[in-house]
Amino acid sequence: MLDLRTFRPWNDGRRRGPRVGAASGTTLRTRLGPVLGAMLGGALLLGLAGSPLAAEAQAPSPIPVQTPLPEPPAEAALLLSSGDKLTMVVFGQTDLTGEYVVDAVGDLNLPLVGRVRVAGLSPEQAETLVRTRLNDGFLRSATVSLRLSEMKPVYVLGEVRSPGSYTYRYGLTVLGAVALAGGGRVGDRSITELKAEVLTARERLRSLELARLAQRARQLRLEAQRDGRTSFVSDELIGPEATALLRGEQEIFSLQRETERSEVGLLRQQVERLETERASLTQQRSLIDEQVKLTEAQVRNYARLTDNGHGLQTIMVDRQRENARVRAELARIDADLARNATASGEMTLRQRDTENGHRRRVVADLQATRQQLLETEASLPIARDLLESRVRRLAASDGGSEATGWSVEVTRTLRDGAVTFKAALTSVLLPGDVVQVSPAKTGTAERPAPAPARDGAAAPGPVSQAVPALRSSFETP
Repeated sequence: MLDLRTFRPWNDGRRRGPRVGAASGTTLRTRLGPVLGAMLGGALLLGLAGSPLAAEAQAPSPIPVQTPLPEPPAEAALLLSSGDKLTMVVFGQTDLTGEYVVDAVGDLNLPLVGRVRVAGLSPEQAETLVRTRLNDGFLRSATVSLRLSEMKPVYVLGEVRSPGSYTYRYGLTVLGAVALAGGGRVGDRSITELKAEVLTARERLRSLELARLAQRARQLRLEAQRDGRTSFVSDELIGPEATALLRGEQEIFSLQRETERSEVGLLRQQVERLETERASLTQQRSLIDEQVKLTEAQVRNYARLTDNGHGLQTIMVDRQRENARVRAELARIDADLARNATASGEMTLRQRDTENGHRRRVVADLQATRQQLLETEASLPIARDLLESRVRRLAASDGGSEATGWSVEVTRTLRDGAVTFKAALTSVLLPGDVVQVSPAKTGTAERPAPAPARDGAAAPGPVSQAVPALRSSFETP
């Protein structure tokens, strides 16, 4: 195959005259040379146009795509490190119970056992290690509870309005962290302020929706307690968040119901014991009453003998003394019956007060929950309208011009060290994460690797895109 870079026409691009002394055939060949050269050159060009070399020359260069690291699993980051504050409770050992901080080298300095290396362990593993150390010559069958009392904050850096550290909350996403930091500082300042307002409105709407779910689940639990039901279910609250809330309310329902049954059961046992005692005292009184009647009859009969001169005065006195003793025993039994009746009445009142107290507390909580639910439901339409209005303002302020999106990188400390990965706006953060927000590079398509979510679904959406793509994520209800 010929190469255009080395190909030249027969006449070398210059017109040549007839050679002196040449034949007429030579003259004709000389005149046809340029024409044949042009035809051959055109055919070669058409052939090379379909060749791989021409296709390679005409194909545009692809846009480079950066392949980020996959997001590490969240469970791998729930490990202890320096700065974590732990609360340790050792049953029966008040001197060992307290709060401890993991020092710079990753140790806990505990009484008796000294320094224990917990860095890189989960709270459960650290609890097992501390229990083992305490049982190794210090305590016998120690019961240890170790939990994380204060979580490390998240750090937001880069193109945000207020970089710094912020208190971690469960379920905090990259979008929420950027909102806490005042929004992004990319492009025009007015656009940035509108983005921050949209983020704030979205977080407000999300908080109201979660509050409504929690209040509705609490209302169902309180209504079941008020009606005396043994359980409660709901077909209107669906989804993982609603399921978790209902599970928590079910645990509270079971605990409070068991507590109420225990208190009322103890009082009912006391009332039954007093009733049994009253029955016994009543039976004793009937027997002693018969003894009183017998002794009185003996006194009367012996008095007639004494009057006739057939009885002794000393025996008469003994009979009267016995009658007085039996009458005193009858009076004591009557006093015990009175005290029993008083105690039984008081215990019955306490039982009813306990039952009514639980019911009054449930009714008061139910009324307060209904009021809160009404306020939340009244605020939800306003929050939705506010979010929609701010999204429209953001869309109008954009003016259709191409803007630079955000590129978000999260640095997370794992067992083997720190790992940096691309994150989506909906990625869930963990304590101690460092969020770096920077403008996306123009002309590049930075796509975060699809990391599996906790329920196995793929994490939604890229983060380094233009403003229209970012706005579409805001408009998602």
